[in-house]
Amino acid sequence: MAEFCLDCMNEMEGTHYTEENVELEMDLCEGCGQIKPVVVGFRRRGAARWREWLVSRVQIALWKWSSRL
Repeated sequence: MAEFCLDCMNEMEGTHYTEENVELEMDLCEGCGQIKPVVVGFRRRGAARWREWLVSRVQIALWKWSSRL
């Protein structure tokens, strides 16, 4: 897997990840060629995001169920 620093990865992917969203490790960035913390993985969603996802799925299921009536 290619390893890029957070800045290079966000620029290439068009994302807005922060240090809280990813796991970092010191290595050579393949984008800018500097020794910097590079992204080696993604962290799981927090409890609040998990709850939001679950509520949205329940709402979709209820909407589909109520449209059958």
